[in-house]
Amino acid sequence: MKKLLTALFGAALILAACGGDEPAKEPAPTETPATDETAAGAYDAAAAESTYKQSCAMCHGGNLEGQGSNPALVGTGLSKDDVVAILTEGQGAMPGGLVKDQAELENLAAWVAAQ
Repeated sequence: MKKLLTALFGAALILAACGGDEPAKEPAPTETPATDETAAGAYDAAAAESTYKQSCAMCHGGNLEGQGSNPALVGTGLSKDDVVAILTEGQGAMPGGLVKDQAELENLAAWVAAQ
């Protein structure tokens, strides 16, 4: 009986020393693109900048500053819907339809409107 109590006490001591102090680990967050939220809506800035560089920077400049007769896109006061309409239909010398993917177009429009 004495051996059984000693064994139980020893097992309880070992178990108490081995666990319980460490908080449960939270699962690792999944990778999602960083988004910004403005009055123009949520957008993925990195994706919008990539689209801008591919479709817009050649005429509007690398920093949205405008080039030649092409206007700057900073501080325009345009809403996301205004930008969507311009990107879709074109305006002045700018042709419409340069951004074909609708989600990409919406993301770019929200980003430009927030500048």
